[in-house]
This record gives sequence, structure tokens and C-alpha cells, in this order.
Amino acid sequence: GPGLGGYQQQQQQERRYDDGEDSSDGSYDSDASSGSSSDSYYGDSSSNDSQSTSEHQQQQRMMDPRQRQPPLRYQQQQQPPQQRDSPSKGVRWEPLKFDDNSRFDYRDGDIEGGMPSNERDRLSGGRRNNTNSNNTYSTMQTTGKPKYKTRAKKNRGYNRNSSPANKHRLGGPGCVPLRLDDAIEVLLEKMKRMFVMMELFISNMPSLVGSLALAWCSLGVDWFKWYEETFDACHPTHYHNKACVFTEFPGCFACETTRDGYQVALHIHYLCSTIAFILSSFLVGKIIIAFPVVRDELANPTTAAPLGLLCMAFEKVFAGNFGYVGTGVTFVATALHTAVAGWFIFISVVYKTLPEPSWFSNTTGIGLAAAKLYLYWTGGGYFLSGLSVLAFSMFYVVSLYRIHTNEKISAPVCWVQLSGPAVVLYGFTIFSQPGSDEADFELLIQENKDHFYQIHRTFYMPVVHLLFGFCMVSMASSLYLLRSKWKSFREKEFSPAHVSFGAPLVSHANAMQAYRSSLNKFSSTPPGTTFKVWLYRYWTLSLICGTVLVLVLTWKFFVYLPSWCQIDVDDDEMPPEPDETIVTRLLQKGEAGDSMKQNFVSAAVLQANESGALVRVLQDGKMKYVRSRRMPSMGFDPIMNVSELMSERERLLQHVTYAANPSRDRGGMSSFDDILMDTFHEPNRLRASSGRQRLNFMSFDASTAMRGYH
Repeated sequence: GPGLGGYQQQQQQERRYDDGEDSSDGSYDSDASSGSSSDSYYGDSSSNDSQSTSEHQQQQRMMDPRQRQPPLRYQQQQQPPQQRDSPSKGVRWEPLKFDDNSRFDYRDGDIEGGMPSNERDRLSGGRRNNTNSNNTYSTMQTTGKPKYKTRAKKNRGYNRNSSPANKHRLGGPGCVPLRLDDAIEVLLEKMKRMFVMMELFISNMPSLVGSLALAWCSLGVDWFKWYEETFDACHPTHYHNKACVFTEFPGCFACETTRDGYQVALHIHYLCSTIAFILSSFLVGKIIIAFPVVRDELANPTTAAPLGLLCMAFEKVFAGNFGYVGTGVTFVATALHTAVAGWFIFISVVYKTLPEPSWFSNTTGIGLAAAKLYLYWTGGGYFLSGLSVLAFSMFYVVSLYRIHTNEKISAPVCWVQLSGPAVVLYGFTIFSQPGSDEADFELLIQENKDHFYQIHRTFYMPVVHLLFGFCMVSMASSLYLLRSKWKSFREKEFSPAHVSFGAPLVSHANAMQAYRSSLNKFSSTPPGTTFKVWLYRYWTLSLICGTVLVLVLTWKFFVYLPSWCQIDVDDDEMPPEPDETIVTRLLQKGEAGDSMKQNFVSAAVLQANESGALVRVLQDGKMKYVRSRRMPSMGFDPIMNVSELMSERERLLQHVTYAANPSRDRGGMSSFDDILMDTFHEPNRLRASSGRQRLNFMSFDASTAMRGYH
């Protein structure tokens, strides 16, 4: 009949369109089976079947669409081999009726009788659900014309899922692999990508993550000591007393460990130490897999300043814990901290820089190492504590004067001054303890005990009172400088330098607790005096504020961490090497040293900003080390933008020029280029590397500064 013939032609055309393209619903297409079905249908269809089909289609057109029955389906029936003399014989079609909700299913005899042609047919049993043909047939019944999507005819031999990566995937690219070996290959590829991303994260991890680790570890110690000193379940004792249940400094207590409050405080302490260990491990991994980056940071006092924080964090985490492992890590961290202190002082002398608060983590910070080493080696703890007091006496007063007379010192550096006297006071309190088990046993004799207390009240307590006074001076100074520099500092984007605000405040709270322990032990005043009550409240307030600040900084740190570790340098301008900068030449001539009072940024800070940081990037499938100014901070200082760098460079060059020739007229030397030409001749440094244009700060034009490259 005409209706059934038109329907079959429609079916054949639909198969031709679908044959060159992957079907989104997992249907099967075959040209061979389509041709076979077409020939069989035209050659052996009975007139009765055609007539019944036409009548059925006419009835369906006249009925309401909601009352229509599904069209008849036809199943190909095979005849015995002897009756199949030609393609038009041996095949007949019979109508099949299904429910209204059943989908159209056209089964090809060639497929049903043989092996399915691909992976999808083997899974689906060689059956094909052609919903596209179903919809097209319904459209043809109402309009009389087939309705196809307009698209370009594709090569029938091409299939998107035939690519090596997708040929065994159910549903196309990005779907579940069908074979085990392909699934393992996909899993290995994903793991490889994950390891590459982790390697980039660790290689470019900011060194100030050590400040965050130290802050978390100090929080655990402070809150644990707060419980021991606040509740009557604990009573103070000496380190070498067997009643000391937890050898955590400062002070040791005999506690009822079964109390719920004690268990909560102890678990908080362990949690904070675990977080500190994880954060510190990032820097250890950086040293192992990206040592050139660490070596580059150690070459400049500005970028080397935060490295002592890593040693301090490991000393606090492992000292007194984990048996021999904790002992070994404590000794190694203490030795590294001492070596870093010596190296930092050496390069600071080479760069002719003067003390400022950023020095404290590497120099006076060994006071914390003294307190932890004291648990295992009394003489070593006393020696490091003496070095810490000596470094503090040499650097603190100079630093305090310079941060108030040099407005170019950044706000984070000014805030770090809190940690200077705090760590020294914390480490100095080891002198309040007996040095050995024998000395602790001798205190059982009243005469020896009176002599011990008299010596400490005469020599020890005055030093502790003085250090406490410096702690309060640093707090007042930090708050004042933060207020005065806040207007310019708040315009800076959040950077690793902002993270450095947490550890100094928590260290300050730790120092208040250490001072309270000495005051309660050697002072003759009763516990309820106004000063002692005020000191306890101030310590608690500092601890609460420090906790809130560390939580906020930790959250923001991990929010910004991906942008700091995954640095895109494709469109970045490469800065010069550190030894090719103009500041390096000035330093080599001895003309760019710091002074007690100056109106320009330190030469070491300028060199770090001009040469940028050494970072690790993925280019052409390989890990490479390149220099970039897209690292948001240089040590404790946020990185300068181009306009700030140019302005500060000009100030430094003017200072060098006028220092060399004081009689020169200052009004006639306002041009940066004139100063540059009078100072020395700049060699050509424009070298191409990795497709990036090398950034030459000597030839910056106004358009470059206006674009605001950082």
C-alpha cells in the first residue's frame, strides 16, 4: 500500500542519515541490514498486509490524536533455505501489536541471525531502539512530509567514539569505560593529573604557610595551658617531677587526667598539632621536590625571612611527643634553625640591611628552640636561650626605632614585632626550672628551696619583668603602626603576607602565659591582686582574639591558595635575574645600604620585587622553573605593582646619586633616565625565553605602567 511503502522509504532515509553519526541514545545503525530489509519488504509484501496496513493508517488519521493506537510493527520472518531463491523471496512481514507505552523496535534478520557488529550491540543484544525514526514517522503522518534536521553529511566511516580514548565508552566521550583495561587507563590518567597538580601546589607553596602552622600549634599549647591554670583539676609542678603528666612548656602540671574537661583540652591540643604538622609538611615537600625554589628564596634576606617559622613549628609539634622520633625531629629542627639564623645574618650583612622585625623569626626565634631542646638537653637549652637574649638585645631596639622612622616598611613587618620579645620571654622561662632530677630532688630540703627562690627573685624575675614590658611596648607599637598604615594596606590584595598576622598575636598570648607562670611561682603577692587578675583577663582576651584571627586567615589562605600555586606565565613578562638588576649593581658597589632613617624601600626588598620569584610551571607537558612577578608577596612584604616599583627605584637612585655628589643640584635631576645614565650604563637584558618577553625595568615606558602589569 502507499502508506506502508512511504513509511518504509522514510525508515530507509532515516537510517541513511543516522549511519554516519553517533546516536546519542545508544541505537544501532547498519547500512547492510537496512538494504536487506528494504529489498525484502518491497519484494515479498502481500497485498492483504498492505491493504490492512493502509486501512489502519487511514483510521489513525481520522481519529483524535489522544485516541490513536500505536502504528503496526512488523517482524521479519525467515523461510526455509530452499524457498529463498532470490532476495525477494523467503521473507515476509507480519504485524505485531504492543502496548501504547512500548517503544518502536525494528529488528534486522541479518543482525539477529549473526554476531553483533560492535561493542554496543553485544551489550544490547543486537537490538536497536530508534526513537528518532519513531518521531519522524509520526511527523510524516500529520504533515505528509518527513521533517529532518539540517546538517552536513558526514563521512560514514567516521565515528566520534571510534577514537582510542573513547572507542570503549558507553554513551560517548566522558562516560563510563566498558572494558577493564580502558577503565584502568582512565584511572591512571586521572591519578597522573592529580599528582601533577599536587606537585605544582607543593612547589609553589608560599613559605609563610610556616607562620600559619606555628599559629595553630601555639593555639593548641595555649588553650591546653589555659585549662591547666584555670581549673582546680591541675596543680603546678616541675619538669623533672614524676607527677608531671604532660611535658608541655611553659610550666608543668599534675592533673586528674580522667576529667572530661582535661580530655577535651588534650584532644584540642592534638588536633591543632595535627593541623600544624600537615601545613609544615607542605614546606618539607617543597624542599624535597623543588629545592631550586627554596635555594632562590635563601639568596635574599627579604624572601629568606619566613623560613625560621618552619623550624619553630616542627619544634613545637614534636618536642615531648612521639618518643625517639620526636626527639630526633626536635634536634634536627633545632640544628636547622640555628644554621638558618647564621646564614640569614650573613646575607643581611652582604646586602647591608639593618635590623627590622622580619629578622625575628630567624634570629630571636631560636628562643623557642631553646625551650624545646631543654626537654632533652639542659645545657643546649640554656645555650640557645642565651643566644636568643643576645640577638634580642642587638636587634630589638634598632628595629623598634626604624619601623617608626621609616614609613616604607610594610604593615605586616611592623606587626611581626610582637613575636620578638614574646619568643624570647617564652624561651627564657626555662631558667625557672631545676636543671636535672637531682636538682629537683634537692629542693625537698627547705634550705635549698629557699636559696633557689631567693636567687630567682634577685636575678631571674627582673629580666622577666623587663621582657614583659617589651611585650607590652610591642603590642602598643603594633596597634599604632597598623592604624597609621591601614589606609594603604587595605588596598592590597590578600596575599601570603597577610597570613603573618596570626602567629605573632598567638605568640604574644603564649608569652603572657609564660610570664604568669613565673609570676605565680616566685612572686610574694597573693593571687587575687588587681595586677594578676588583669593579667589573666588580658591573656584570655589575647587568646580568644588570636583564635578568631587564625581561623579567618586559615580560611582565606586556602581560598586563595590555588591562584598562588597555579601561576599562568604565558602572557607574563619575564623579570630579570637577580644578578642582572640595577639594585644588585648598586649593592656590589656598596652604595645601596640601609640607613636608620630613610624615605625609600630597602634595597633587598627592591631587588626581590624587581627579579620576582622563581616558580614552577607546566609548559609543553614538562615542569619548568621560570621567574615571575605574579607571586603576590615577597617574604613578609606584599609585592609592589609596577608604578610603586618604579617610584621606589627612582628614590633609591636619587639617594645614591646625591650621596656620591652632595653638591649636585637636586632640582636638576628629576628624571629617572638621567639618574640612570649618570649612575652607570645598563646592558641589554632583553632575552626571549619560553615565548615570554623579558621584563626590563630600565626601559619601562608609560604605557607599560598604565597597563598595570604586576
